[in-house]
This record gives sequence, structure tokens and C-alpha cells, in this order.
Amino acid sequence: MINIDLPDMGAQKDFVRRERVREATAELLKGLDAPHIAGPEAFNYRDYSTKHLLTEAEGWEPPAHEVVNAWFEHFKNHYPDYSSDLKLGQLLGLKGSTGNSDRRMRAFRLGERPVPYGIWRRFLVMTGRVSQEIIPVLVIIDDAEI
Repeated sequence: MINIDLPDMGAQKDFVRRERVREATAELLKGLDAPHIAGPEAFNYRDYSTKHLLTEAEGWEPPAHEVVNAWFEHFKNHYPDYSSDLKLGQLLGLKGSTGNSDRRMRAFRLGERPVPYGIWRRFLVMTGRVSQEIIPVLVIIDDAEI
């Protein structure tokens, strides 16, 4: 008979948690070496408020649709893998039917509806416009023993 000693479930979860932190740290460090590209030349984003760069706690306001359109189009033009509203929407985490994601992105760009904080923030982080927010772990709450 073969006997395999396995760590208890708590130790296994700690191992997975530590591994995920290592992976996340590697991604953060990799982002420091991301390529640089110039911003859109034909658009003066400095004419607009910068409150869209703040966090919600700092007083974030949705960007003007002109800002959304300029930055989204600029990104799509430089990254062929995300050259459509649909592909960019999927990258930014929009869920739902294909046509729905496409229409929502177009609505953000055209000013028919404001871009939500989470989608805009993800775009800003992915394009190096703001830093990734790190939420500190204050305590690890284990499952109750039953």
C-alpha cells in the first residue's frame, strides 16, 4: 500500500495564495518594461478635466466622451489585436453578447452613456496612465470547521 502525505487544506490554500502573489508581482514588474508610445497627436486632452484619472475615493468623474474616443481609438490603432470596439471591450472585461459589447463601447466613445469607473480604470492601468492599486490583505479568514 502506498501512503502519500499531503499537507492539510489550510497549508494547500496558503501555498496557492503565495503562488498567486508571486505571479501578480511578476506581472507588475513586467509592466515596468512595457513599450512607450506617444499619445494621440491630433487631440489635446489637456483641454479636459483630469478628474477621470482619480480613484473613486479621490473624486473620480467619468471622462468626456471626446477623451474616451481619442484614447480608445489611439489604442486600437496601435494594437491590431484590439482594433475593434468588440475586441477592446472584451479586453476591458465587458461581458454579454458580441453585439452588446460592441454597442456599449461605441456608446462610451460617442457620449451616449458614460464609461463606468471599472472599465475606464482598467484601461488607464493597462495603458500606464495610472498605477495599479494594491489592496492590502489585513487578515486571512479560514473556512469554518464543520
